[in-house]
Amino acid sequence: MKFDELNTEFVGLRNMLRTFVSEDALEKITVQPPAGEDEASFLRLTAWSYAVIFESGRITIPYLLELLSSPNRSQADACAARRLVNDLRTSSFHNLGLPSDRNAAIYRRTSLWFMENCGANPPDGAVCWRICFERLCDEVGAVLTRCKDALEMALSDAEDRERIAEDLRRRLDRNWPAHRFDRLVSDSATRIGQNLDVRKFRQARLSNWRGFLETIPEGDDPEDQVVRLIERDVLAHFESVLPIDGRDVMYVLKLARGPEVGEALRLARRLLGSGVTDREELLERLVVQYRPVSADAGENG
Repeated sequence: MKFDELNTEFVGLRNMLRTFVSEDALEKITVQPPAGEDEASFLRLTAWSYAVIFESGRITIPYLLELLSSPNRSQADACAARRLVNDLRTSSFHNLGLPSDRNAAIYRRTSLWFMENCGANPPDGAVCWRICFERLCDEVGAVLTRCKDALEMALSDAEDRERIAEDLRRRLDRNWPAHRFDRLVSDSATRIGQNLDVRKFRQARLSNWRGFLETIPEGDDPEDQVVRLIERDVLAHFESVLPIDGRDVMYVLKLARGPEVGEALRLARRLLGSGVTDREELLERLVVQYRPVSADAGENG
């Protein structure tokens, strides 16, 4: 398949969704499209494909792929193609040099894919890149074709047509962009008098928050419930992270390395749980309240 054909599949699916579901069911792609079939074009195609499947169609494409009740070979192939796109994007634009089982698995899968399609890893020369380019177009085209087939099937059934369209609209309404959570995180931290790197905090929890959004019953206000979830996570974060460490404890209490440092840190955590969150106040309270185990033993003796 050529890229023009692949893009035609995307536009056709997008137009159907805009007509029967909503304008934003499959968002416009602004990633630069490939201009040829060489190595640079393959990288552009990888980025374009990722944008289609995991950004523009993050909600809609998985929904349509799962719409048919009987999984078959074409559905399995479409799911495999989604993983391929994710693997190629990761291996092309991220460093896989750090040792991990995940990185090793991605490198192995992409290497095998290149060798199976052009006999080399990485592809060697213009002919290899053209073969891989067209093969990736085939893989992504299969995903879009499967989605279009599922949508056409749903629209052909008068009883299911509006139910399915409404179900997808509801899921899209719950598909909050990442930055929408940032204001809620910032507000929650401010309410308890804390400062927070909002973006980093959100990145580590975004998947869980989006999953929670999808479980909120119809008719409930999703923002109210998400606010409560975020407030719980923000509070738990500050309750679990001490503003001091063992080095601070050793300095203010004049302790050597050993079990007494751990005892002092446990006292600091109890103080944190009682509401002492300021670093300097926490250290001052430690100096007043900490009693070495050896001192207790001496008194008992």
